[in-house]
Amino acid sequence: MKSILLASAGILVDLAVITTLFGTTTVKNRVGAMIRVFLVTVPIFIAVHLLTPYDLWVLPGQFVERARAVDVIFGLLVFAAAFFGGILQVYNLADRGFSLRILIELHESPRGVMTAAEIARTYSGGRGLRWMYEKRISDLVEQRMVTIKNGIVQSSPRGERAAAVFSRLRALFSVPPDA
Repeated sequence: MKSILLASAGILVDLAVITTLFGTTTVKNRVGAMIRVFLVTVPIFIAVHLLTPYDLWVLPGQFVERARAVDVIFGLLVFAAAFFGGILQVYNLADRGFSLRILIELHESPRGVMTAAEIARTYSGGRGLRWMYEKRISDLVEQRMVTIKNGIVQSSPRGERAAAVFSRLRALFSVPPDA
């Protein structure tokens, strides 16, 4: 139980730091910044876990794990799962989710309705769909997944490896090609 409580507290700290960071500064690589925040808090989590008593001064005996190594490892697993499977995924959905962004556009429109052409023009705060595609391609260039020569976009060896892995995963999980 100690590990679950400390992992929960760690996630709340990460969420507060990330929210403050994004609200007060301009961060170009947001996912990278989020992962760095997590990596900085991992040793803090371990230190707090090792420096506090088994029962956190309040837990009943049946909720205490006396094998400290097991408890720390379990806590790290819960902490990482909550970060990578929780905070990071929610951020990715909210920030990069194409369909979600369309719903946000509709919600924020004065009339509550839009034509497809209006959505394409006003997507992402008026930047438009062209901007979205250019941003995604720019991100891929920055991550060395693609190269652009004479206006032609081509997968890099790194991009080909990533595509092969995710292509196999899509097939494994029977994800349809249009998803």
